[in-house]
This record gives sequence, structure tokens and C-alpha cells, in this order.
Amino acid sequence: MENQQRNFGTWQITSIMISSMIGVGILTIPRTSTMLLQQAGWIGPISGALIAGVAVTAIVYLGNQFPGLTFVEFMPRIFGSVIGTMCICLFILYQFFNAGITARVFGEVVVTSVLPDTPLEVIIVTLLLLVLFLCCHEIEVVARVNELLIPFLLLPSLLIPLVSFMNADWYNLLPFHVESWTDVVKTGLDTYTLYTGYELLMVYFAFAIPGARLGVASITGMSFAFVVYMISVIAGISVFGYEELQRLIWPTLELVKVTQRTGWFLERFESAFLAIWVASVFTTIGNMFYATIFSLRQWFRKGIRFQRISAIVMMVPLFFFSLIPQNIVELYSYLKHLTTMGYMVTIFIPILLAITQFMRNKINKGRKENIEKGGT
Repeated sequence: MENQQRNFGTWQITSIMISSMIGVGILTIPRTSTMLLQQAGWIGPISGALIAGVAVTAIVYLGNQFPGLTFVEFMPRIFGSVIGTMCICLFILYQFFNAGITARVFGEVVVTSVLPDTPLEVIIVTLLLLVLFLCCHEIEVVARVNELLIPFLLLPSLLIPLVSFMNADWYNLLPFHVESWTDVVKTGLDTYTLYTGYELLMVYFAFAIPGARLGVASITGMSFAFVVYMISVIAGISVFGYEELQRLIWPTLELVKVTQRTGWFLERFESAFLAIWVASVFTTIGNMFYATIFSLRQWFRKGIRFQRISAIVMMVPLFFFSLIPQNIVELYSYLKHLTTMGYMVTIFIPILLAITQFMRNKINKGRKENIEKGGT
């Protein structure tokens, strides 16, 4: 790996994972989880985490098998040059589209909640310029930024849902009953998308220092995201009830407003929450777009200058792509299509890579033992 040092510690990888997973999804998860499961919506984050957990396990296995290598380098070794190249293209496109849609959702939230008179384009451009600045630096800067901002993300993500329990009506969670396990699986496939971001570890694992505990970092990151989503869903159901949640566009933001009326010292508590949430979305999009640009840099075997030029060039189509949906309904339609693409990139490909590599190791080990036996 040219001019790149492996200097990410276990905590830095954990920070990148948490920041990549917790973003715009935290505002909608109470509604997503209760759409089919109703008062049993708290099962949604559990089933979603189980699905994501299988893919994360596969990525950790690949990270340990190919230390110091990103997916751009090890994918052709496992799948061959043709299929490997197709998978690399798919990964890069998915991250590009995901960054664009996430930027648009961010813009919609800010425009509808706190800055109604500010043009949507201005909000998105401001965010993307910050991301562009991040992409003009070497990869260790990404780790430092995530590490610096993670405390601002951790506390509010847990504190606000917990405080909103003061307004909870626990009868809203009853009865404890699941009508259809098919709905549990469907909800799991919907809520797993809120954990996506873990696939970026196929890039960032390559920079872990020798001896960094990739498994511990992954379990810690997944566990924190799971706890945050679980508490948010339980708070949403217990405060509003599942019927009311279906009428709210940003349920978690409404939780913040309810919390505000319980005697907190801030007059506009949701503004403070969104200020912190901006940092969370910035790291999410920053990690995605950096992984996209850095993967292109590695693919073409270029240096930091190529990375900077690519970031500037690709930022233009990214901005226009984020503006394609005409309204919130179209935006959710695009999100649905992106989710379908995400199944391939974030679940199918990592698991298939891990299984193929595992089988290859088994076959090579068997051959080696046969050769040793034949030699004796």
C-alpha cells in the first residue's frame, strides 16, 4: 500500500464504525420498525442487527485474512479479475449514491425543522464542501475526525431517548405478541439498512495497526448502534404509540420536542439536537465519500493529487444527484431502490467473499497435508 501507514488503533476503527452507522436513520427508525410489527416494533432493531451481524463477521474474517489490504486489492484475488472488478464498481457506485441520498435527507430535515427559509441547495452544498475538504487529506485525518466527534455523538444519542421516557405510557408496548414472523423478517431487512456503513470497514480495516482487535472494534460499534436504535424505538412507541408514529416524518425529532417540554433549560432543544446531529451526518457522508474516492485512487494506483482532483470532479455529479428527487415521497422511493442495491453490496458480496476464502484455505490446507504425507 503506497505511502500509507497502518496506524488506526482499535478505538479509532470503533469510532469510524459507529459514525458510519449512526446518521440520518436515527430520525426515522421508530416509524420503520413499527410499520409492520406495530407495538412489537422493538423487535425490528434486533432482527436488523442479526442480519448486519452476519455480514460484519464476514468482513472481520476478511480483514484478518488480508491485513493491510483494502477490498480493491483482495477482491480480485478471491473472485478473479473480471468478477472482482465488477464488485469493486458496484461498491463504489453504491457508496456514491448512498452519500448523495444521505445528503438530501439531511437537507430535508434541516429545511423542514430549523431553517425553512434557507434554500435546500445551500444546505447541501455547505455539507458537501466540508466533506470535500476532508477528502483532500490523507486517510489518517478521517480517523482523527471520527475520534474527535464521537463523544458529541455518543451522549445525545443515548440521553435524549432516555429522558423522553419521562413522558412514556408503557401500555403502548402491550401486548407482547408477534402476529407474523414474515413481518419480523421484512422489518429486519428494512431496519438492517440503518446499520449499513459497516461495509466501509473493508476499506478502513486495511489501516489497522498490527495487533488491533478488529473483532472487538466491530462488536463494540455494532453494540452501540443497536442500543441507540433499540432505545429510540422503545421511546417512540411508549411516548407516541405505533399508530401516531406512522403519521410522523421524523419521529425521533418529535421525541426531542416532547423532551423539551419537561422543563429542560434550552428553549429550542431540537436545534441543539440537530446541531449535534449535523456532526453525525458529516462523519457518515465523509466516511462514505472518502472510501469511494480512496478506492478509485487505489484502483488506478495513484497518489493524493489524483484523490483531490477526483473528489472535486465527483462532487459536482454528487450534488446534482442529491437534488433529483422532487419531494419527500420520491426521496423515499429512491431510498427503496438503493436498499435493494445495498443487499448485494453490504450482505451478499462480503459473505460470499468470506465463504470463498474460507473454502480456498480449507482446500489449500488439505493439499498441503497430502503433499506432506506423500513426501514422508
